[in-house]
Amino acid sequence: MAEYKQIHKVEVEKKPFKLTKKMIALLVIAIVLVVGVITAYIVTADKDGYTSSVKDGSTEVISGDVSVTKKGLYEYLLDNYGANEVLNEAYNKITAKEITDQDAIDAKVKEQKNRYAEYSGSFETYAKNQGYSDAKAFEKEVVVPEAKSELLEEKYLDTEFNDVCKKYNVSYLKIVEYSKESDALKALKTVTSADAMTALMNANSSSSTDLGFVCSKSSTTTVDKKIIKALSKFTSLKTDGVYKEAVKLSTGKYAVVYVYNTDKSAQKSDITENLQNLTDVKTDIESYYLKKYKFTVEDEKVKKQIKKISSKYVD
Repeated sequence: MAEYKQIHKVEVEKKPFKLTKKMIALLVIAIVLVVGVITAYIVTADKDGYTSSVKDGSTEVISGDVSVTKKGLYEYLLDNYGANEVLNEAYNKITAKEITDQDAIDAKVKEQKNRYAEYSGSFETYAKNQGYSDAKAFEKEVVVPEAKSELLEEKYLDTEFNDVCKKYNVSYLKIVEYSKESDALKALKTVTSADAMTALMNANSSSSTDLGFVCSKSSTTTVDKKIIKALSKFTSLKTDGVYKEAVKLSTGKYAVVYVYNTDKSAQKSDITENLQNLTDVKTDIESYYLKKYKFTVEDEKVKKQIKKISSKYVD
């Protein structure tokens, strides 16, 4: 894996420009990747809050009963879009550096376009519904970055697969619930094989669940929090089988837990797909790459906004 140099902070000459949403990120921090070197550009300090500023800030862009200055509009845009634009700008530069297989990008873009077309009848209609008069512009500005981001997630999960499985305590589980611990323990002793667990579930169909993929980031609305808390115990099993104890659930009931698909490598595709669907995992991956590329923000106000999105993105 390539090594990259530390970000350098360089002051930028302030020039007149058109205030657009896209320019916000460039005013606050622009990530530029050149021959493996990342440079972060910042502008001079503004004592009123934001580090960055706009030329002729006191000039009115709206006048009359309501007066709005360039500075007021600029800071309104930063307040509402700044943090997300900074993150998007930085991460898009990172994905462009990490993902260079054009065939893979094209295939993923096609997949994304087909997915969007299913929502609105056609890709063009979907783009229009998102406020784009030109579908090609929507593809370039939204779909391509999304495709590269998804490919980067896949790259990370493929490279770090074993560590990821351990980090998130990836498991595949089947459970049968009982009101009394004694009944659960009695049933547990009968589970000597996968077929025996199937028979037990069939005999108790109303209280049996094949949870399938479960990890530490799984939602407690679909998986009992006591099951999630005990995942590290289940992952200690090296072969498929029943967990040695009845697990007390948050409902007060007791569960017989059967662990299967313990050979994680055989389930790599399914595990990767499931992890990619979890917001917390996406955030962890983004945080990993932002730190790898020494992402930093000199504007304290914008930094605080980014930390509200996720404290993992910046130190």
